[in-house]
Amino acid sequence: MKGFVNINKPSGMTSSDVVVKVRGILKRASGAKQKTGHLGTLDPLAIGVLPIAVGNATRLFDYMQEKTKVYIATFKFGETTDTLDRGGIVTCVGGKTVSVSDIESVLPSLVGEIDQIPPQYSAKSIGGRRAYDIAREGGVAELKPKTVNIRSIEIIGAPDSQIVIHNEKREMEQNEFAFRIVCGSGTYIRAIARDMAALLNTVGYMTSLCRVQSGDFLIENSVDLKEFESEPLKYLMSIDTALKEYETLTLDAIDGEKVLNGVPIRCEKAYEDRFTVSIEGQIVGIGEIKDGYMRIKTRL
Repeated sequence: MKGFVNINKPSGMTSSDVVVKVRGILKRASGAKQKTGHLGTLDPLAIGVLPIAVGNATRLFDYMQEKTKVYIATFKFGETTDTLDRGGIVTCVGGKTVSVSDIESVLPSLVGEIDQIPPQYSAKSIGGRRAYDIAREGGVAELKPKTVNIRSIEIIGAPDSQIVIHNEKREMEQNEFAFRIVCGSGTYIRAIARDMAALLNTVGYMTSLCRVQSGDFLIENSVDLKEFESEPLKYLMSIDTALKEYETLTLDAIDGEKVLNGVPIRCEKAYEDRFTVSIEGQIVGIGEIKDGYMRIKTRL
């Protein structure tokens, strides 16, 4: 069994909790233990797209990390919490009221390749310990900035307005704004709330987060855990679902047998980057070419 399940993660569960749940469902459905893993963590309070890889699809983790992510997030300004989200303890109240024009004036500084410091309550490893463990003990982790790619931030909701987040209506509170954020992997949305507030000379935190896209996985094509449990095999997507953008090299049975046995074969065609290798219509791996010879880099 191999492929992907596009789970719509509920609030209150960790990404690891969802993986364990999916693994158990697939084991009961197939009668055998299945290897599973998620393709990008969502915070426990967040909802939305959480792709789960099954079987050999877990070998595509590094490739999936390069995919674009899209989020709908709400930030509240004028107060903040220790975790930079609504699940934390309020640590500061009384900052200024901001406007749409205020926010628009600082957005250019937050878009592009920027250095972002992860939140204190994050899973970053510091000397073999998680940053959130240090924070829970009252300590301060020394977190280094990491370059992330934020492609765009768009204001889609302001105070006293109503927005729809995955079919649910939400009223914006005072000093609360909604954003559509397009970014690369490794970006902390909570940190954007913190840094945006700092540029506005106030404080802020993330009040909600919904991932609506992770690469080729969209929220409109996702399934909640209850639906998945009722018909798990129905929602198992083929392994090539996440490989649509790659060119494909199709081999006949003879050359296919060679590469599957680790024998490089001559390849005259030039590829810009990675490509999939198909043998008689079935994708078997990610290929690479060196010195005119092709081999399978990642076996699927």
